[in-house]
Amino acid sequence: MSTRKANKERTRHKLVQATLKILHKQGPTALTTGRIAQAAGVAQPTFYVHFKDMDEALEEAAITVGDALRARLREFRDGLQDGASPQAATRHAFATGVEALTADRRSAELFLRHRRDVANPLGRRWRELMDGAREDLIADLHARGVGKHVDDLVVLADTIIGLVLTTVESILDGRVTNRASAMDMMMRSVEASMTPPVQNASLGASAA
Repeated sequence: MSTRKANKERTRHKLVQATLKILHKQGPTALTTGRIAQAAGVAQPTFYVHFKDMDEALEEAAITVGDALRARLREFRDGLQDGASPQAATRHAFATGVEALTADRRSAELFLRHRRDVANPLGRRWRELMDGAREDLIADLHARGVGKHVDDLVVLADTIIGLVLTTVESILDGRVTNRASAMDMMMRSVEASMTPPVQNASLGASAA
């Protein structure tokens, strides 16, 4: 890579990081090309060398955070051992989401704050991230045999995602400090749906 190209990529990276920093500290209404350039340590016209407008800078910022989250999710997903029980696979899914999101507090807070705001590039990109994470989770649960134990993997996946996001928010706010206890609580929330139909029938016969 030429020195000029490398310098250009470094400057673009600084502008993206400056955008994320301002977003995190002051929110999207504080974003201006001048503030971003100043935070990146470059002249304002340099912003337009790299981005045509603010939306493009926001989209690049969202991609940066989304790619990092996706990479962490993939890393944690790969840690599940073959032959794990449906319960172990579900617990691992909880842990994967919580650990991936809390690994970078600033990114997690940005994600939680803007993930539903599809009116801006951040929300649109992060909605795509959520859709992809949901599909990956459903595929993982199916591969681990969880589909044999629940009627609807989509509902289970959405339940897991909702519980993960709530737990992450509580961890970031300092309301939850014992993650293992939080995992146990989340598992109890879905335990009933993890009981095989055959076992339910057996229990019913025993009761009779």
